[in-house]
Amino acid sequence: MRTSLRSVATGFLTLAVAAGGLLIGAGVANAVTPGWEPDATSRGSLTFYNAAGQVITSGSLTSDPFLAFAAASGAGRTGDITATLFVYTPTFGQAPAQWTGEQFTLSNNYPNPSAPPPLNTMTNPVATGDAGITTLGAYIGRNPNVATDPAWANLYHVRLVTAGPSGADSRYFATTIRVTGNTWSVEYPPVAQNTTTTLTASPPSPVNSGTPVTLTATVAPTGVAGSVAFLDGTSPIPGSVSYNPTTGVATLTFTPTTGTHSFTAQFTSTNPGFTGSTSAALSYTVNTPGTPTTTTLSASPPSGSAAGSNGTLAVTLTSNTNPSNIAGSVHFFDGSTDLGAGTYTQATGIATLAVTLNTGNHLLTATFTPSVSGFQPSTSAILSYVVVPFGATTASIPITATDNTQPFAGSLVLQVATGTSVQMTQVDPNTPAGHPPVSNDPTGHRHAWVFTGNLTGVSVVDTRPDPSGGHGLGWTLNGQAASFVNGSTTFPASYLGWSPTLATGGDAEGTVTPGAAVDSFLKTATSDGLLTSKLFAKAAVGNGLGTQNVSSGFELRIPDTSPTGTYTSTLTVTLVSP
Repeated sequence: MRTSLRSVATGFLTLAVAAGGLLIGAGVANAVTPGWEPDATSRGSLTFYNAAGQVITSGSLTSDPFLAFAAASGAGRTGDITATLFVYTPTFGQAPAQWTGEQFTLSNNYPNPSAPPPLNTMTNPVATGDAGITTLGAYIGRNPNVATDPAWANLYHVRLVTAGPSGADSRYFATTIRVTGNTWSVEYPPVAQNTTTTLTASPPSPVNSGTPVTLTATVAPTGVAGSVAFLDGTSPIPGSVSYNPTTGVATLTFTPTTGTHSFTAQFTSTNPGFTGSTSAALSYTVNTPGTPTTTTLSASPPSGSAAGSNGTLAVTLTSNTNPSNIAGSVHFFDGSTDLGAGTYTQATGIATLAVTLNTGNHLLTATFTPSVSGFQPSTSAILSYVVVPFGATTASIPITATDNTQPFAGSLVLQVATGTSVQMTQVDPNTPAGHPPVSNDPTGHRHAWVFTGNLTGVSVVDTRPDPSGGHGLGWTLNGQAASFVNGSTTFPASYLGWSPTLATGGDAEGTVTPGAAVDSFLKTATSDGLLTSKLFAKAAVGNGLGTQNVSSGFELRIPDTSPTGTYTSTLTVTLVSP
């Protein structure tokens, strides 16, 4: 259907979207706000697409159709099923409803399943361009914009009108375009510039359980104000995120749980000239604490061999990893310099690498990294290797040392300072904090007395060597209280809550985590307090070597009808490995 709308009072102008056009790029610079904005008749704006389903923001006046597709920014009027595109010529001093315009597309049903993605799944109105109706250039020849005011000149109003059983909607979705020479471009609303966000992780996947990981998001272009959130799947990752708009970099350091993760970084722009963006998903694996491995290193010819006349020596490095038959790789190092990956034979656990060493001393190591879960990496002892100068004379002098001491086994000890106890004091009963309602009374008429106290002087001392070279073998500290007794009155330990913390002054290696806070039953009805064993602190396998001081706050709540007197209990703390 070809309809040329002449009546400014009743006509709507439809714009057909051409297959051509320039893809969306930088935001519109110095865009003019049209003199008729805000337009009370407009339901929203339009986004233009080419025939491939890509967003465009400009094109040629001779394209036929003018646009391939135009999509509304929101839902159409309830019950409407068709969309039609029009173009109108603004007339200075007149309301938009009085302008002259023409229809640019036939009326088409929406959604349009034959359109390319993402248009084929859009539920918002989408107008589809039709060739042969008119071009934008031909329309302008018939309906030129003669305004000279900068807020009106060279502008044209593209409208999408929906219709249904009740007829055409009196309102529309609209975007204003500017015509310059033989091209048009989106003028209003301005097109926001796209941003991109990339995500990296250090150290790279996979890592062993308990390893801190730093996620780094990089937003481009730089200088865009906003914020970055890191997600694991669909769940935000807790922690403090620092985002620097100047560099576009945001970081978060945390310790992920064991298993496979899918990390993403989401940038939210607070600058209306730029869009937000989400990084590609980064798959990341945290291995469960696995079987320790050991790696040894040897070199041929032996240390002390002479270099050739060119001052270098060809050396073959050989590593041996046990247990064998573990998938993985071996890298050889000279100090901190990576000499390269060796040829690793999984069945034997042996890897070799031919290297050329200069005259002098070399500190050689081999590091095995498993590529499957269930095993820990390992690094060989340092092999001190000397390449003597060409023509030098050497002599071998044996050096021996006899060790008659049994291997140091270390110990895992729970230390409680002499005289340690928890003296609880009552919170002022004349205040709401000291006389709150009890949790198991739905009426709020029954109340409790509140007592608080603190525990210090508890330490975990772990001196056990970690054969894997890690930060400890791990340990768990739990706590459980007995009932409170005052003469013939007894209250269960569920009335006692605590809030464990890590105290200062220790030197424990790796990561130690305090237990979660536990409420008194009379504060939270679903809590059983310290009636059952609760976590005080924990060092996972690979952590906890050294001394870790721990402390906790306590809160006891008893009914305000309780007899006076001293209520006593005993806290039992239990240390286990791991």
